[in-house]
Amino acid sequence: MPIEAVAMLFAWMLVIVFLALIACMFEDLESDTGSQSNPNSQVQLAAQVGQVHRFFNKAISGEAPAYAMYCTTAGVIAYVLLLKEIHPILAIPIGAAVGEVFHVIFATTAHIGRTAGSKRFEQPLYLDVLYGHLLPIATHGFMAVLCIVSIAYIQSNLGTLSGYLPVDGVTPLDHPFALPMLAFIWGITVGAIGSSTGDIHYGTEREFQDRPFGEGKRVVYHGKITRYADCGIRTQKDIVGFCAKYGGPCTGMTFGTIILFENWRTLVGMMLGRFLPAATGFSDIAAMLGIVIGLVIGIALIFGNVAFVKWARKRYGPFVGE
Repeated sequence: MPIEAVAMLFAWMLVIVFLALIACMFEDLESDTGSQSNPNSQVQLAAQVGQVHRFFNKAISGEAPAYAMYCTTAGVIAYVLLLKEIHPILAIPIGAAVGEVFHVIFATTAHIGRTAGSKRFEQPLYLDVLYGHLLPIATHGFMAVLCIVSIAYIQSNLGTLSGYLPVDGVTPLDHPFALPMLAFIWGITVGAIGSSTGDIHYGTEREFQDRPFGEGKRVVYHGKITRYADCGIRTQKDIVGFCAKYGGPCTGMTFGTIILFENWRTLVGMMLGRFLPAATGFSDIAAMLGIVIGLVIGIALIFGNVAFVKWARKRYGPFVGE
């Protein structure tokens, strides 16, 4: 197999990394718009402590299962269209659009239900907040789902896209999972990363700006959000504008880096194990080398994280309570 095919393989890997970065960035900003995870989901407690607000709230479930559903729905629709010989340029966006239909339905019912549950605390349902946030939710979510389905499509056809010819009717390096299954897996992943990494970047500084930096957000403060923006009452769209500077890109970089290291160590292990560029059969040596490279990367990241935390504590002072 020519070395050009291997170069194309690495090129497609970088495309996947770029799509992963964009997907998780928009997923994080979408969850900011809809206040789906902590700390933003704690706006549901604001009315209970006397903080009537104009935040959108659709925190009915974790982002991981929600995005698994949206991405799987989009993946199934795209897969069916591809089987009907519809071009991927049309099939993938159509699938993402169908996924967003479910997304908007769930966002609408969740926000209305959450707000209705706070009626006893005199929290009104602002229709302009409902209508004004659905389009940003749909557009941000569409970009995230579109990128995830694109990743699933590339991975399920990677050998063909890289120029590998079928051997006994099977194209080397094509993924054993079908496109909908890959969309399901990556949907869970992007939701989980947006929920975990995005939490510390996506609105806390805006909603709790009366608390000292580095303190953390104790349960007693949940609900005591800062409701006033620069030009009036704050809504979730103000949170998104704030987080688009750092929080969204940082969360996207997290997902993209994970995809980069995972694919890079696998492909390098294949090359060192002489699976590439021959592509004649996966060897145990290639698998072991890939695992060893992954362990080295993991250990390096652990030490790097410890060094970074020490630097941050020294630079900005100890956390309150230590």
